[in-house]
Amino acid sequence: MPENKKRPKPIPPKPPKPPKKKREYHLFNWLNRFLPLDKVFGEKMPGMEERLPVKYFYYFGWIVILLVAYERIGFQSEQYVRNSIKLKREVDDLRAEYTSIHSEYMKSGKQSVVIEKVKDTGLQEDLKPPKKIIIKKEEK
Repeated sequence: MPENKKRPKPIPPKPPKPPKKKREYHLFNWLNRFLPLDKVFGEKMPGMEERLPVKYFYYFGWIVILLVAYERIGFQSEQYVRNSIKLKREVDDLRAEYTSIHSEYMKSGKQSVVIEKVKDTGLQEDLKPPKKIIIKKEEK
């Protein structure tokens, strides 16, 4: 008899997937070789060797890292505030010093002060008023 073409061919069943592996905590397994974490956190009953608290250590470690970073950022911000206050005081002192030096300089440029300083060298002030020189266009 001829083979029925409308009849679907049987599909072979897919092989079953292997079960998912539980996550291994390599860092704490490595630490367990040197430190007795099983005695503190683990359960020695057969089939219950999961060490429940150890699997939360990664989250706990992450929280600790975030807290340390938070404290460090807070400390740095306080340090920046202290530095800005210190610089503000220094700028105020420099501004006051500039003002006093500038006023002394302006006073030292006065004619009376210059005359007093120059008397020791033997120079004297000319009391005659200056003469104005006028050139007429015709003389050019």
